[in-house]
Amino acid sequence: MMRRYPHWNSNDIYRCVLIITLFFQWGGSSELGAQNLPTTVKLATGQNSTTQSNSSDSTKALVEPFLPVDLLGRTSPHGCVLGFLRSAEAKDYEKAEQYLDGKRSPQEGEELAGQLKYLLDQGLSTSIDDLSRSPKGDIEDQLRLSRENIGTVKLPNGELKVMLDLVRHPDEPPVWLFSQETLNLVPGAYANVHHIDLEHFFPAWTAKIRILSVPLWRWGIILFSLLSIFGVASLLTRVTLWLLHRVFKERLAVGVEASVLGLKTPFFCLIVAIMDRLAGGYAITALGRHYWRSAGFVLAWISAAWLLVRLTDIMIGFVRHRLLLRMQAERVTFVTLLGRLFKVLVGLVLVIALLTHAGVNVSALVAGLGIGGIALALAAQKTLADLFGGLSIVMRGAVRVGDFCQIDGINGTVEDIGISALNLRTLDRSVVSIPNAKVAEAALENFSLREQLWLHQIFTLRFDTPHDVVKVVLDQIDQILGSHPEIDKDSARVRLISLTANGPQIEVFAYFQRPGAEWAVFLEQQEKLILKMMRAMESAGTSLAAPIGVLWIDGDKQPSSSLEKA
Repeated sequence: MMRRYPHWNSNDIYRCVLIITLFFQWGGSSELGAQNLPTTVKLATGQNSTTQSNSSDSTKALVEPFLPVDLLGRTSPHGCVLGFLRSAEAKDYEKAEQYLDGKRSPQEGEELAGQLKYLLDQGLSTSIDDLSRSPKGDIEDQLRLSRENIGTVKLPNGELKVMLDLVRHPDEPPVWLFSQETLNLVPGAYANVHHIDLEHFFPAWTAKIRILSVPLWRWGIILFSLLSIFGVASLLTRVTLWLLHRVFKERLAVGVEASVLGLKTPFFCLIVAIMDRLAGGYAITALGRHYWRSAGFVLAWISAAWLLVRLTDIMIGFVRHRLLLRMQAERVTFVTLLGRLFKVLVGLVLVIALLTHAGVNVSALVAGLGIGGIALALAAQKTLADLFGGLSIVMRGAVRVGDFCQIDGINGTVEDIGISALNLRTLDRSVVSIPNAKVAEAALENFSLREQLWLHQIFTLRFDTPHDVVKVVLDQIDQILGSHPEIDKDSARVRLISLTANGPQIEVFAYFQRPGAEWAVFLEQQEKLILKMMRAMESAGTSLAAPIGVLWIDGDKQPSSSLEKA
């Protein structure tokens, strides 16, 4: 019975990666996501607490009271800017005002928040994704430790530098806020900007209807942009595949050509990601630009990895075809296994890149894996043994895909040598999956690697066969072997090896000059040789010994020698 295991193709893997990435992206950018308690606080005096001794830090950590987590996500410059833009985009200016430093009336704070949001929408020189996610901010800039420069906004009469300050209140965690110095310049900068309200170009009802806090007229622009991007990407994809088909039309095998056609979807997604990334710079709001660029980044990495996997399949198919034409089948399995390992590496790089973009501290994650590496190795020692066992099988060329062999007492044809197991198709058409580690240790007999096939027959003549008849049989069988063009003459021999109670026993020994892969041809030729041997015995006047005792009655014809007949 065939053992079934869950089969995952590349599409399923990349769909799972996309879902996990979107989960981290949403959680990492939300108000509650990616909250890290600061271990070292930037001091407004410019002194860094990291210069203190280790003993002082330990003592301070023991006596310092527990501080609650900031629910607005202001513990990093990235969280402060993103949280402010989300609140202002949702018209929640009361909440947006909490990201501004200084004290002012609620009306003044909401008005100032709206003006700051409008200026940031005009175009911030720094992408939101490039802002520091650390509670310390960017410690390599030339500013004091409690200040962060997040970029500039170009204005008709100059530039507005947007700064954040690290503010700490009693019994509260240190938070990043838009600096009072920047906020003092916002009203004047807002007054000098030429205001263009695209909302007036659309019906009034499109501004009243909101979906996810976004007006309907902006959803229309987004839909139109997506349709335009998809149309251009589809056109570029068709042109590129047409060029590839024309260039490699006479060089690709049928399977490889089908793989080239399979590049359509990942190539289309890659072009969409690139155009999405470029179109993000023309979004109406700063938050919109952030979402467009983030979506373009995630889609670009996934589609690039998907495209790389498909290109790997094409390359493997091309190399396999070339190796089979050169009769180098032993290298085909190695190339296939190498391609699978490369795909696993591509998947790992993709996951690390997407987790990094989502704000996960990958270096800390890798360090944690290093600490638990010993436990992981002990838990996965059988898996690692199967992996290295598969590499050992392929490297030493003991067995190849398509070989007929015997492994651990099981006869069958090798269908696949995977990363963890070898699949063997038995003679009754079932599939046996054998771990690679067991294959590497078991006695393996590969019948397909035989350079010659062994013709070996032992038969017994009737007990009353005269010696001269036995000699005639030996001579005629020797002539039969010598006249066959594919019998190795140096190894061929016919000998009387024993006198048994049943009769004289003869051994026929010879090598058939055909490789082990042509077993069916050998069986056909062996059958013809055995029939000729039986005819030689009958023409000499004898036959094979009966498996039971025979009682001869007077009058029965006894075997006579060829000398008496003469």
